[in-house]
Amino acid sequence: MNTTSLTAARPVPGRAALYQPRALGLQERTARRLGLALLDWSNRREALRSPETVLLRRRTELEAQRAMGDLQRQLATLGSPLV
Repeated sequence: MNTTSLTAARPVPGRAALYQPRALGLQERTARRLGLALLDWSNRREALRSPETVLLRRRTELEAQRAMGDLQRQLATLGSPLV
């Protein structure tokens, strides 16, 4: 990926009055939108890694493992002879 296209356009000294978001070209606007989308995605991924979320995920995984173990024990006892 070309990282130079992700940087914001810089105004030319002495022409600051001409530097407006509407004056940017399609490539610059696209690069800005892509940069903002990547930043938003990164923030959402960080939110998923919060300590509370990690603990909740671990707790859910443990409960699922226990339920799977209970189901396997039930199936094992149904197939065993009663003698």
